[in-house]
Amino acid sequence: MADPRYTASGSFRVRPHRPWRNVILGAIALAALGAGGWALYELGLRHGGYEARMARATEAHLRIDVEELRDRVSKLAQRNTLLERAERIEREARERLRGVIEAREGRIAQLQEELAFYRNLVSPSEMEPGLHIRRLSLRAVDGAARLYEYELVLTQINSSDRYVSGRIDLSVRGRRGGDAATVELADLATDEEPETEFRFKYFQTLTGRISVPQGVEPDRLRLRVAPSGGRLESLEEDYSWDSLLSGGQ
Repeated sequence: MADPRYTASGSFRVRPHRPWRNVILGAIALAALGAGGWALYELGLRHGGYEARMARATEAHLRIDVEELRDRVSKLAQRNTLLERAERIEREARERLRGVIEAREGRIAQLQEELAFYRNLVSPSEMEPGLHIRRLSLRAVDGAARLYEYELVLTQINSSDRYVSGRIDLSVRGRRGGDAATVELADLATDEEPETEFRFKYFQTLTGRISVPQGVEPDRLRLRVAPSGGRLESLEEDYSWDSLLSGGQ
């Protein structure tokens, strides 16, 4: 291979030596590279700042939206609470009104019954003077415990407006184990003392509870009304148990 330092005739090839040119070219390249990098940096910085501003603006809008939504949810929750409270108050008012109406209807029915009863008292055209058993009824309070409630209405027809007093006695007649059985009032008593004494001028209602012993199948109820003083005669009636339970006599 030929040496580039020699010519074809064998003489030396003279080349000018310029070291400063390489330095200048290197400096220019370095400066261009630095300027390009700086330009890229500035471009990236500007672009990044814009994106950051956009992100902050978006975040601010979202925060406003979230606050508005929270405020709206709070107002809706308060409104819902008020509506529920109003509905509860209205429902309670309806229940109280229904109870008042039912109580008044029951009272009206009772007053109508009492009015009819008083009319009979005022004009007892078919009743003789003296003491009378106006009505006797039974109501089952607790069938399993054989507990019953009685209601007795006594009246007096007289022209002297005198009081009558005395006491009543009850007994249950039926069967126990196939045999006839009679249960007196002392064996029918419950924890509540029944009304057995009376004192009135025109009428009186006596109520009380009796408990039929286990094993006794009641068939009839015997009632005895004994006035004191000897002015009026005693009354004694025998009632069918089933008829008393179905509405009284």
